[in-house]
Amino acid sequence: MLFPAFSDFLTGDIPPMFARFDPVGRWKARTGILLRAGLLLLALLIPAQVHAATSADVYILRGGFGVFSTGLDKLRKQLKQSGVDTVLISHEAWRSVARKIAANQARNGRQPVVLIGHSLGANNTVLIANELKKKGVQVDLIVSYASTAPMTVPSNVRNVLNFYFSSGGWGGLFTGGSGFSGSLNNQDMKGQSGMNHFNVDDDPNLRNQVVSTVLRYVSPAAAQSN
Repeated sequence: MLFPAFSDFLTGDIPPMFARFDPVGRWKARTGILLRAGLLLLALLIPAQVHAATSADVYILRGGFGVFSTGLDKLRKQLKQSGVDTVLISHEAWRSVARKIAANQARNGRQPVVLIGHSLGANNTVLIANELKKKGVQVDLIVSYASTAPMTVPSNVRNVLNFYFSSGGWGGLFTGGSGFSGSLNNQDMKGQSGMNHFNVDDDPNLRNQVVSTVLRYVSPAAAQSN
């Protein structure tokens, strides 16, 4: 055999062709050490990756037609840079999002849930929360950029940050529904120069505020949505 067999590396046995160069068995000792070190490294890395994949459910929902809400791409990038992975998805997929979160929580236990949306996506964060309430799943944070209508937040939501327009824009007020006891922060964007329903999600100051708020509930060390 011209080259050593792969099994020789696994067992630490010296290939016959090299035996005359290794009379004291250094090959076996060295390859055995390397093999054990490699297995130890895998044992350390694999559990960390599994934990990272199940640490949080963070979803961002775009507004109508999939062509607006371009500021959400920047938000996703900034959250990623802060150590928080997210899923950016169409508002139309809200039922699928609710099912995935419920399944993940049932499979992995209690984890932070954060829902962020713009326009119709903001509306649908509340629809997702309503579905999760039926499954007994808590939502840690909803962030709404200018929903298209006033929304009533269910009691399983702990915190809400809502950017709306009382006039001169298009964005609904959020109110707590029956049994709601969480924190509800409605911020009126009325009078903000140049800001409206279609670009409120692209404001850098609001984006920084949202990132800071998300980091209160999601650990950046191992945050990843499913």
